[in-house]
Formats: sequence, structure tokens, C-alpha cells
Amino acid sequence: MRITLTNALLCDLDPPRVERGALRVADGRIAARGTQLTPQSGEETVDCGGAVVLPGLVNGHTHLYSALAVGMPPPPRPPQDFLEILKLVWWRLDRALDAESIELSARIGALEALRCGTTTLIDHHASPNHIGGSLELVERGIDAVGLRAVLCYEATDRHGDAGREAGLAENRRYLQRCANRSNGRFAAMVGAHASFTLEDDSLAALASLAEEFQAGVHIHVAEDPCDEARCQQHDQVFLIDRLAAHGLLRPESIFAHCTHLDEEAIARVSNAGLTVAHNARSNMNNAVGYAPVAAFRCPVMLGTDGLGADLFAEAKAAWLVSRHETAGLAPADVLAMLAAGARRASVSLGVTLGKLEPDAAADVVITDYVPATPLTAENLSGHFLFGLSSRHVRDVIVDGAWRMRDRECVGLDEHAVRADAQRAAAALWQRMADMHA
Repeated sequence: MRITLTNALLCDLDPPRVERGALRVADGRIAARGTQLTPQSGEETVDCGGAVVLPGLVNGHTHLYSALAVGMPPPPRPPQDFLEILKLVWWRLDRALDAESIELSARIGALEALRCGTTTLIDHHASPNHIGGSLELVERGIDAVGLRAVLCYEATDRHGDAGREAGLAENRRYLQRCANRSNGRFAAMVGAHASFTLEDDSLAALASLAEEFQAGVHIHVAEDPCDEARCQQHDQVFLIDRLAAHGLLRPESIFAHCTHLDEEAIARVSNAGLTVAHNARSNMNNAVGYAPVAAFRCPVMLGTDGLGADLFAEAKAAWLVSRHETAGLAPADVLAMLAAGARRASVSLGVTLGKLEPDAAADVVITDYVPATPLTAENLSGHFLFGLSSRHVRDVIVDGAWRMRDRECVGLDEHAVRADAQRAAAALWQRMADMHA
């Protein structure tokens, strides 16, 4: 498929760049860019009407299994702290997942992402009563929508030795599945819940997998003070020392949240060169505090932690809460987080994401946002935070193919998927109601 976009306001995020011009897509890549491109035989030409065109956005940390949680009944009692939020809400949900709800959660989550201009998902999956083959189900749901993804399974000791071994085995199986892929659509990481639910031998096994496959470990770190407290009380060691001792401070790793790390721990994470995933809205929702993202010298990317897939909304929240916390961020720093997510996903997938330049992956978002004020590289962050939003997303190309045209999904019966999801969600909620906390 060959597509040329004309009369576009091309806006790169990495580094910020704004140019009026045209973009040609061919064979899954951006083939050419210029102020004008001569139409070629057999290609589709689309006049963008002077509107903003962006590279597809990357969600740096999400949980697609939460996609069917919207509107679910409240927990049996109001959670009093973060641990109770996990036990009474999310750990009940993940235990209730079956094969159908896993795949439909991924499909619905991917559809929501598509509509928000998010074309790549770095997902952290858990379904303790259906572990084997679960990542393939997640992949199938995402693939039906046409997005890219980096997947892992959340290994944990919460469900005993058998649950831990099954989680490790699912990570290994999917790592092997992705080892010889070269199409840039799906990749694997080593998944882990958090230090406070993992024993030493489990951390060692995760590190061994990471070393064997030269992959990073995707893990929640210091989301709540309980993570550090458990290390000091149970293991008589600081959290960052424990993770370092087991080899998890790898440049390829993703540490999600990092809300409660002290200055020394932040310096060690920064020196490791790994990527931190900042989830501003989730941290506010769980009342766990503010991650001091300005203090990190390693890449920091934006994630949603399962609260949808809208990176426009997440960027705005990250900016506003940074102002509330007087955290010292500039609008350009939030834009840099989006660029960091694209760079991190590019490493896993082996393609160049987040750029509108020749040979980069043809993941392109066409908006209907025609700015009413000048838009330049210097003020692009201001337009992104205070002008653009997901409601402006009109068309989306992923891997060189149309996935949304005029806000209609291409190649998928969205109405049928949503009907299936409503039925599956009702059954999922009933299973949650039938289980003990």
C-alpha cells in the first residue's frame, strides 16, 4: 500500500520539529518527506487540510486486562490503602479473567488506544487462573486492531510455587515466540509484579531469563511505600539494593512508577540507564503520591497503568500535577517523555518509532487540528498540552496500513466487538462477585 499525505503540518516529537509538507508511506515505512511530493502512479493521495500530523504515540506502561473494568461494581468494602486497592479490586479482577475476557480486554483496550492515536502498547499482563497461552491471547486481541505491542507476564509469588512457575514459563514461552521475529509488530520482555510479592529465588529466575534472552525486566518499583517497607522488614535490605543484587538494574529494563525512591536510589536507577514509566493519573487515583520525575537522569516515559490509553490526557495530567507539586518540569519535558516511550519501544521492536522521517515505521496519526495560533518547534509542547487532544484524532496508519479512516475502524467490526465485550464483562464481574477477597 502506498499513501501520500499532502498539505500536512508535520510535527515530530523526537526532537521537536514542525514543517509544512508532505509524507509518503510505502511498504510499512515512511518512504519520503518534503515540502512537496510528486504523486506517483497507483498511490492514494490524502489532503490533510493543513492539520497536524503526528507519529503514533506509545503507551509506556499499561494493563490491558483492565479494559473491561470500566463501570464494574465496587469492591466488597472501601479500600483503606494501596494494598487493599490491589487485594479488593485489581487482584480480584485478574483472578476472574478467562481466555475470552483476556482476548476481549486486549481488543477493547487496543481499540481505545487506536482512537486516541496510540499505536504501540507496552503491556504488563496478569491472569493467575489462566496463565499458559495468555500472552498469545493478548497478542491476538491487539493484532485484530492492527497495533504494535511489547508484552510480558506478571510473575509473582502471590499464588504459590505453581503460580510462580507458570508465570515464569509463560514469560519464557513468549520470549521464545518473539526471538526470531523481524516484522516489528510484537516483542517480549520479562514481566514481574513488584519486589514485595517476589521471593529471592523468583527474582533470580527473572534475572536469568532476562540475561538469556537479552531482554529487560518490566516491574513495578516503589509505587507505594509498602514496597520499600517489605524489603527492609523482610529482607533487611533497601529495595534498590535488592533489585540490583538480583541483576534487575539492566539498561533494557522498565521500572514503573518509582514514586517512593530516595535520592540515592534515584541516582542508581539513573546510572543504570533503564527507563522509568511515569503514570501520573494512576498515582493520583491510588493516592500513592507524586513520582519525582525531574530528578531522574535516565529516560522517563509516560504510561497510563491501565487507566485507558489516552496519551494526550496523560500528558496533560503529568504537566498539571507537576505544577501542583512545584516539580520543576517544563512543557518540553512532558513532550520528551512521549519521545522516550517511542525510543524504548523501538529498542524492543527493532523499528524506528516516534519519527516522521524516511525509513521510520509508518505509524502516523492524522488529526483535524488546524491551529488558530502559530505552531513551531519551540511551542509544539504548548499546543500538545493546551490545544491538541484525542478528540482531534481522525485517521491512523499503523505499519503502513489504514487502521482508522474518518474515525471508523478499518478491517474490524467495532460494534460486534463491543457487544461481545459487554457480554464478557458481565460474566467477568459475576465471577468477581462470587469469589472471596
